[in-house]
Amino acid sequence: MLDKDFNLKIGDFGIASKIRNERGLVLLKGICGTPQYMAPEIWSEDSYNGAAADIFSCGVILFLLMTGFPPFYVARESKDAFSYFIAKKDYEAFWDTFEEFEDESLSDELKDLINSMLAFDPNERSTIEKIKSHPWFQGPVLDSEAMKKSMNSLKEKVNVFRFDSRQREKEEAAEAKALAKKMQEAKFSAPFAFTGVHVKKPIWSS
Repeated sequence: MLDKDFNLKIGDFGIASKIRNERGLVLLKGICGTPQYMAPEIWSEDSYNGAAADIFSCGVILFLLMTGFPPFYVARESKDAFSYFIAKKDYEAFWDTFEEFEDESLSDELKDLINSMLAFDPNERSTIEKIKSHPWFQGPVLDSEAMKKSMNSLKEKVNVFRFDSRQREKEEAAEAKALAKKMQEAKFSAPFAFTGVHVKKPIWSS
């Protein structure tokens, strides 16, 4: 969620939970969330660290933002090759496969950060503190004006895409309607075939 100046806001607290109380860390339990973003430990029946699970979800979002694609179908080892490679810590195979299919490459620093956020073992997963100190995170960023300019440019492209999509949908709907009308007219103009049709004799006939 973004405000008018494209500042990132936080929303959707529908399934938010406390992760700490006066006694310390609170472990969570139960399957909740959008499957494609859920950490692998959420699928188990064991208790899990909510903060570590959130880091995993953020890793999925970062991957999506930088590539336009999700890193895998769902974070379960047996679901697809991408999640299998990450589960086995074979990150080289993961990135080789991704780049082969998508013909896209990310910097080594970004790959390293994403790897640390998507670690299947929550104990090996990065923390907020480590993410903030990571070389990629410490890299150059756009200032406020440059960000607005970039986001407005992207917004215009999205609006053009949406307009073109709506136009195509209208044209396709008109073509489908015209075709349906043409087929209906052809059906009614075709000669009636009475072969095999038996007309019942009226009950009042002698």
